[in-house]
Amino acid sequence: MTYTITNNCIACDRCLPQCPTKAISVKGQTYQIDSNLCNGCVGFYSVPQCQAVCPTNNGCVRRLSAIASSEDYWESWFNTYNHLVTRISKTKPDPYWQKWFNTYSQELKKVIVSR
Repeated sequence: MTYTITNNCIACDRCLPQCPTKAISVKGQTYQIDSNLCNGCVGFYSVPQCQAVCPTNNGCVRRLSAIASSEDYWESWFNTYNHLVTRISKTKPDPYWQKWFNTYSQELKKVIVSR
């Protein structure tokens, strides 16, 4: 799911060096994101860096499907859901949480068996 830069962009140039896929380009005073290169920073960061560094409180960077008027509400919802599931499935699991789950489930089993 790609992103786009809206007309709220103040041309601060913060997003340009942050993009890991080099999808952001400048033409005159207009910044744009190449939808063929943008992958929402999947595999690089947990959040899109163009949004993270934007000083306009994400006012100039929008997810492309969020502004597409041809999609209905549920189509947009499922597209967002599928995008997030894909992003989560590509991230490496944190061993801390697996250890926590194993310890918790062992303690819970002791409590259940002792009753």
